[in-house]
Amino acid sequence: MSSQNANYVVKMNTALSNKPFFVKITDPNISISRNFSEAIFVLRNTGRPLESDQFHQLFEHHQIFYSGKTVQKGEFFRDLSTISQNINEQNMTLVELDLVSSHSGGKNK
Repeated sequence: MSSQNANYVVKMNTALSNKPFFVKITDPNISISRNFSEAIFVLRNTGRPLESDQFHQLFEHHQIFYSGKTVQKGEFFRDLSTISQNINEQNMTLVELDLVSSHSGGKNK
């Protein structure tokens, strides 16, 4: 996929809402922290300051999971496994992140 036609999207799930938040980014070299900062900025500047504050608190105090594994806030979009989808005849490269306060269980080896 050429970078000119690429649409990068981060899907962010939280325990407080059954509706995920989507952030479109233009550069796969953006960090996870920057993704969340963009989401907080968009919420604040689209007349949703309470949701912005809530999302900021979640980001500060929760762990970020991707495919059942913890990811660090400094990791980059490009380093995560992506899902490619075609939506409305546009190629989308998607990463789905979950904000979780605690995690128990998992696979034993």
